[in-house]
Amino acid sequence: MKGYQFEDTQGTFHLKKAENISYLYFPIAGEAGLKSSFTPNLGGDAKIDQNTFLLEPVSAENLVNNRNSRNFWCNVKGIGSWSLTGHSAEELSKKFTEMQDDSEVTAGFMWQKTTRESKKYQLRGEILSFIPVDKNVEIMLVTITNTGRMAQTVTPTAAIPLYGRSADNIRDHRHVTSLLHRIETTDTGVLVTPTLSFDERGHQVNHMTYYCVGWSGNGEKPVDFYPTAEDFVGEGGNFERPYAIVKNAEGVKAGTKIEGLEAVGGLHFSEITLEPEEECSYLIFTGITEDIQEIRNLSKTYTTREKVLEELEKTKAYWQEKVNVAYHTGDSDFNQFMHWVSFQPILRRIYGCSFLPHHDYGKGGRGWRDLWQDCLALLIMNPDGVRQMLLDNFAGVRIDGSNATIIGSKQGEFVADRNHITRVWMDHGVW
Repeated sequence: MKGYQFEDTQGTFHLKKAENISYLYFPIAGEAGLKSSFTPNLGGDAKIDQNTFLLEPVSAENLVNNRNSRNFWCNVKGIGSWSLTGHSAEELSKKFTEMQDDSEVTAGFMWQKTTRESKKYQLRGEILSFIPVDKNVEIMLVTITNTGRMAQTVTPTAAIPLYGRSADNIRDHRHVTSLLHRIETTDTGVLVTPTLSFDERGHQVNHMTYYCVGWSGNGEKPVDFYPTAEDFVGEGGNFERPYAIVKNAEGVKAGTKIEGLEAVGGLHFSEITLEPEEECSYLIFTGITEDIQEIRNLSKTYTTREKVLEELEKTKAYWQEKVNVAYHTGDSDFNQFMHWVSFQPILRRIYGCSFLPHHDYGKGGRGWRDLWQDCLALLIMNPDGVRQMLLDNFAGVRIDGSNATIIGSKQGEFVADRNHITRVWMDHGVW
């Protein structure tokens, strides 16, 4: 059954109740290194490479089983707590019933918008997600609208668990590496800077900061914060039924420093009263940096909702320009589907074989098949660069036909083996 519908000639589509399709996710990335996956409920992960995961690494099965996803909550006075992503114990209990929220996903090249409307809470929530081309930060533009006939008082809270280490630590030293976390709250959010990283590269001083910061559409900062998982979920709670949200608990103030715990980007905003059809918006930024000044610059660059929407249009234009091929057949849906097929080599270049839930092979990089298939695709979309790519690819060819086994993220970057283990892959001579 066809569920999605195309909206334009640029591949934009929408899908109602996408959360009812298991294992569904959407790729969103930039050119600076950050690579993310988003489910209709905003599950998925975000990372730069194998050793630098912003959110907890996921594979396909985690998409339907993990509780600790990106979330945005509204504590509605006198009624209860509503999740704009649908990732709450209450909403999950309504699955497959007429009480389930109405929802829809709209998406295009490297951006996604989820819309959810609740009859019980008389609210509509919209979350627009994308990554700027030149920055390692996920941007979420959250809009809340009162769809009821009476004024509603709500307390909004962003809640994004920050993993902040190597994928190796998902089981190996998970607790020990959390002890290395140095968590700090600023006036706009939560920063996590582990003292060390240790993985297959050994023990190293860490220079990466993982963060979640935000403010309202008119520049209002959070009133307090929930920077640790144990305080956010509470004793006996979990990310689908967190104590801090249910009780609208007071958080910690800016300037708080905490060591050795799992972190959460919990941004607790002030109470706001919305008249019928009135809306409010919040700008949430989750990212990775080696330079704290980059985080401060976000509050200067993206001061308003309009500034974020301007960045979105730049992002859309950049990726559309990459696909300079159009298809014209008697079937408009097929034309738009082929638009996405043309975009696929770009996604493969960015994500390789390792960094999407259904593509979790190895620890990064691409295969020889990918390189030659990229050349074939680029003969149509960017023929000027194919000659140099072919020449660069031969940097990984060995005279014995075994070839390099690890292909880097840059053009012409090859590594003969990992961990100094010499191997021979006989099919590489064919490729």
